[in-house]
Amino acid sequence: MLMMLKEVLSIPVISSIILAILAAISKKYTHFSRRDFFSRSPDEQVKAIKWLRQETDQTLDPLAKAEQQFRLQSFGLHRDRDLSCKLIAFHSSQPQSYIPALKSILRWPGLYDVDNGKITPHRHQYWAIPGMMLYLLLVMGTEIVKNYSKNDSTQFIITLIISFVAFTMWCWLAYCSLSIYTMSKRLNEYNPLLSAHKSYRDDFSSILNDEHS
Repeated sequence: MLMMLKEVLSIPVISSIILAILAAISKKYTHFSRRDFFSRSPDEQVKAIKWLRQETDQTLDPLAKAEQQFRLQSFGLHRDRDLSCKLIAFHSSQPQSYIPALKSILRWPGLYDVDNGKITPHRHQYWAIPGMMLYLLLVMGTEIVKNYSKNDSTQFIITLIISFVAFTMWCWLAYCSLSIYTMSKRLNEYNPLLSAHKSYRDDFSSILNDEHS
């Protein structure tokens, strides 16, 4: 069965169709944006925060809501205002080690849906990403072994380089998807108001302890 699958995937037409399907899925769901909020200068971040503190949630006027979404994107934030506020609040109250995961959320908005500030990763990732890895192992792996056995050094090196680049891109996408999945659970449970209250309570308790010591 496995050998039959390898032979089918090795057919150029079948391989091209599969690549076209994967490219269509990637184009539809993985919208990448490099200039996220956490990669910008402190001055730009302060400007964005000041604007957010003055801006209210525009839900009644469609044009005002569209303007708000474009303004959020211009600051490198998410189109959803509640999620953007939550990301900034989480960043300010949590360790800096979470920054890469927060960047992944802003850079890959096509990998999840947002509803009332809560993140829901797309379910297709659970089969699409492993499917890509299986495709790389079966098709590209078969080509590498075939060219190596034929002593075709030029074709072997080319196939090896292409496989390495494809595998690197897959690892990057898999890492970002995993980061978004794990961070979404933390963010969905995170409440900025409760976190601020807890921080104030902890600080006040430490002051009392210092006074009594």
